[in-house]
Amino acid sequence: MIFYILLGGLVLWWAYRRLRSAVFTQRKQWALTLAQPMVDATGMTGFFDPATDRLTENARAFFRAQLLHQMEFRANATDDEARQHLAQVLESRWFRADLHALLPTDDPRAALAFACVRMAFFARIVMLMGWAEPMAAWRVLLLNAQRAQDCFASWEDFGLAFIAGRQQWVAAFRADPMGKAFDEASLRQLLAPPKGVWATLAWPDLPAFSPQPL
Repeated sequence: MIFYILLGGLVLWWAYRRLRSAVFTQRKQWALTLAQPMVDATGMTGFFDPATDRLTENARAFFRAQLLHQMEFRANATDDEARQHLAQVLESRWFRADLHALLPTDDPRAALAFACVRMAFFARIVMLMGWAEPMAAWRVLLLNAQRAQDCFASWEDFGLAFIAGRQQWVAAFRADPMGKAFDEASLRQLLAPPKGVWATLAWPDLPAFSPQPL
């Protein structure tokens, strides 16, 4: 009897894992991969793993201040306040993040690449913080991926624009979101087959945002 109970539990666990993997589609993985420079810079683990549905307490503490700063929200906000705020603004204002106050000297295309990387990272992390509903965060992630696909010709084009965008962001004394440099050598590592993460994915591959089910 105990054997069959254990067997049933294993079957349910396996089915659950298969379901989690099934809903983590190719489009979703592609959308997340835009954030690779920030994932590498922060040492974030589990970012691309379908089984990851929450952050550890240490990770929550590490990202909390950065996320609230990105949201332009007060540093002592509670989780409930952050959740309520994002419910109001995430889907309606995501496309303005990092782009609503460009300097006259900023290159808009470089700024867009920088914003696309940041938004891919931000949307996934607030999902894992429990501050955003997963479906809402995925819609933002896919729309963010679609604008990247529409505005850049390749991973290399996107990466070079991101380098320029980060440089102009830091040069204007704005807070460095990465804490480490991302230069052409870093980009070449991402583009170098067979291990480079960006080298393994076609650009643009499937349309990121599609009327097909998520």
